[in-house]
Amino acid sequence: MQLGKYRLNHPESLDTPAMLTYPHLVQRNIEEVIKICGGADRIVPHAKTHKSPDVLRMQVDMGLTSFKCATLKEAEIAAENGATEIIMAYPMIHPRKLDRLAKLKTTYSAVDVRAIASTQQHLSSLSSTMREAGQAIGVYMDLDTGMRRTGVQPGDAAYGFYDSIASADFLDPLGVHVFDGETLYIPDFHEREIMVKGNLSHIENIWEQADKRGIPVTDNLAGGSWSFIHYVEDLRIRVTPGTWVYWDTRNSEMEELEFEIASLVLGQVIDRDDEMDTVTLDIGSKACSSDQPLEHRFRLIDFPYTELVQQSEEHGVVKLNGESLDVGQFVLAAPGHACTLTVKFPYTNVIDEKGDKVGSFEHAARDR
Repeated sequence: MQLGKYRLNHPESLDTPAMLTYPHLVQRNIEEVIKICGGADRIVPHAKTHKSPDVLRMQVDMGLTSFKCATLKEAEIAAENGATEIIMAYPMIHPRKLDRLAKLKTTYSAVDVRAIASTQQHLSSLSSTMREAGQAIGVYMDLDTGMRRTGVQPGDAAYGFYDSIASADFLDPLGVHVFDGETLYIPDFHEREIMVKGNLSHIENIWEQADKRGIPVTDNLAGGSWSFIHYVEDLRIRVTPGTWVYWDTRNSEMEELEFEIASLVLGQVIDRDDEMDTVTLDIGSKACSSDQPLEHRFRLIDFPYTELVQQSEEHGVVKLNGESLDVGQFVLAAPGHACTLTVKFPYTNVIDEKGDKVGSFEHAARDR
């Protein structure tokens, strides 16, 4: 079976739907992101995209040893597999999460575990937890540049909050953290560039105010997959994208980036409706990126005119639009969002360049 650049021998040996990963393309993506960023030390990749110790070790072997983690399970897996620095991507407030955070720092004392914060409650809880653990933790101020999800608003509120980090016991101010989700799905390079320039202005103002107050700023993190390229020239900032490692169809709208889609879903045509010009696949919302609008959840490799028009938990109805697919035929679907693909499967089947299955990557960080 050959569809586009993807070869798969004996697809019938895999029960569908099945996740496939091509490690030679993952390797190429790692090399590409290091090249774009100017060195492995300039990037703090997200672990949420792959949730795999195997992929994490591939990154570590290439010099990527700092990781941003959305969950404590990801952080624990990262600490066990070669990470030297871990940044929690969301504020910690739940007592059990804080206990696990303290245990992580204690158990893996050689790993620099860091947190982000944006409210006084975050600071109070972190400070109390670290006091009980008998150690300090580095903290970034989470700055909201327009996504309106988490973060302090720019301006006086940000200046004052950075002071609060410095004043809190057992907390060390590190710098600014920005996830500018407002840049998502804007394919125009220059439009995103303008947005990032505005974000940088807010960040620089915080740096200036901190300097006036004598508060250190030693590190700053910014950018997701849709904006990181606009931050790479500022050496005061490390970038924090995640999707690049597997890539997907939505991110491929950014023509300036040359990553390869490295993970796919193997599915099969199980029925057809000639009157409606559709076929039904066994790729439902439980096997693809269901957080995306319907038409963006997946694209079939080598059948560019097909369109997903209906989806239930276990099935996807695809309009053919002149393409030809038969009942029983195997297909490869490229995800619309790689980060929400991994959690659909307990593991991904590893396929080599020749198209042979050579193993699997367990999604050990799939749970929280």
